[in-house]
Amino acid sequence: MRFTSSLLVVSYLFTLGNCHSVILNAQGISNSPASVGFQVDPAIARNCININPCQQDATIIRDAEIKANLVNKCGRTQLKGNIDVGENTENAIAAKAVTQVKKGSDITVTLHQVNADGAGPYICDVDETGNSGTFTNLTVANNVPGSNGLSQTRATAFNITVKMPDQLKCTGGSTGNVCVVRCRNTSVAGPFGGCFPVEQVDTEKTINSPASIKTKVSLVEMANEVEANQAAFKDAVRANERAGSDVSKQNLAIVNALLNETVVTKSFAEETPTVVVGGGEAPAVTSIQPAKGRNGNCNNNRNKNSNSNGNGNGNGNRNGNGTRRNNETQNA
Repeated sequence: MRFTSSLLVVSYLFTLGNCHSVILNAQGISNSPASVGFQVDPAIARNCININPCQQDATIIRDAEIKANLVNKCGRTQLKGNIDVGENTENAIAAKAVTQVKKGSDITVTLHQVNADGAGPYICDVDETGNSGTFTNLTVANNVPGSNGLSQTRATAFNITVKMPDQLKCTGGSTGNVCVVRCRNTSVAGPFGGCFPVEQVDTEKTINSPASIKTKVSLVEMANEVEANQAAFKDAVRANERAGSDVSKQNLAIVNALLNETVVTKSFAEETPTVVVGGGEAPAVTSIQPAKGRNGNCNNNRNKNSNSNGNGNGNGNRNGNGTRRNNETQNA
């Protein structure tokens, strides 16, 4: 199915890396909530193709940038930078904006092609842990027309069908039953696409323990990550300093005032795991009991850096420097 928007084009700005697509909607089980692509903002126009503002919330997901530890597995946008997968997942859960799925069920994903390089075909995969960065390929039907991510289409939305695995087991998010689906095309200027969360309703909530988390990297991967981080550290510090300047804070405030982003916050109780004491070095968790006292309330002023007591603070910079291991919770 295809939906065409009227074009109000002032200029056609075509440069490498500036032709995009966005995930406007993802609908799983009928009558369940719809998901939206991480960092996609409804205030940004969809009837145009120019770089600013029409492409600013489109997601760029490049393996080279992920490997260099510049971004997480869901990439970045030109307007807000690195996409924090854990934060965006929890924001969607709090807003009750996570579509529901079952083993083998289908998701209808609405992809808005901004211009030529946002074309198909699209390849989708799923991280069943929600945030460990381990993805499994999915079957895609009714793909977006195009070859090598290119076509002559502009400002048009397409529906594709993404099938969940028959042996699906979502274990992520604070709810313990959330997966993250990622879709991206094959454009050399991209790839472009995005990520969105799904909630599995035919499974039980997963309760993690340190021993149950199997995420790991090889010795070579660890050495490469350290080397890349050391090489980028100086520039990252400077970028962080600039982001905290008065001018940058003012610019961010102006952007946020124009966008329609709303972050719903919820309270998280302080949990005390019940463990089997003695024996192994990492006791298994048998249950989680809420503890009296603190809750993890955070603010909703779009500053998401938190301190150790669970109360949100921030320096005006939504995301960190893109270091994947710091920004992603390693669930299994």
